[in-house]
Amino acid sequence: MEPDLEAGLTTSRAPGGTVIPLRRHPLEIIIPCTFGVLGTLGIVWLLVCDPLAPCFPTFSVEVAGFDGLDGPAVAAPTLSPAFNLTLHGVSRRHHIGSLELCQERGTVAVSYAGAVLAWGRVPKFCVPAHGQRHVGMVALGADVVLSDELRDRLASERLSRSAELDVDMMLDRQRLLSCRVNLDEPSSQPSPCKVFTGDW
Repeated sequence: MEPDLEAGLTTSRAPGGTVIPLRRHPLEIIIPCTFGVLGTLGIVWLLVCDPLAPCFPTFSVEVAGFDGLDGPAVAAPTLSPAFNLTLHGVSRRHHIGSLELCQERGTVAVSYAGAVLAWGRVPKFCVPAHGQRHVGMVALGADVVLSDELRDRLASERLSRSAELDVDMMLDRQRLLSCRVNLDEPSSQPSPCKVFTGDW
C-alpha cells in the first residue's frame, strides 16, 4: 500500500501492478470541517458579543389597567386619570458580565402627545444578575387640562384603538427609561424601553 501524495488518497497495488485508490473514511473529513466551522463561529461571537463586557438589565413596561379616560370623565373640564403600571427588568441569564442593578428611588410620568397625564413614584427594587424583577406602581393625575385639539385627537385615536402613551421613568437621577405603550391594544409582550444613562 502506497500513499498518493497528489490525490491525498491511500493506494494499493493489485496483482499485475494496477493501482487501486482507497478513499478516506468520511469522518476523517467531516470532523476537521466541523471543528473548523465551530472555531470560526466562536471567533465571530467573541468579536461581536464580548462575554466579559458589563451587561445591565433591559427594561420593558406594560399598562396593567387605567381609569379616568372613558365616558363622562373625558367630557369634564379636567381629567384625573390613574394608571397601573408594571416595569419588567431582565438580566441576561447566559452572559458572564450580567450585573445586578438596584434602584433606591425614582419617578414615573405618563404623557400623551407631550402633555403629562399622571405621575408617581417608582418603588425601590433590584434586578438580580442573571435574573428578573417585576415592579408594580401607580401613576395618578389630578385636574389635568388638555386642549380641545388634544381631546379630539385622543378620542379619535381611542376609537381606532391606536392611542399611544409615553411612560418615562427617572431612576436615581442617573438612568432614564423611555417607553411607549398602546393604550387600547395591549401587546402580548411588554413594550421595550430605551435606556439613557447620565447624571441629571
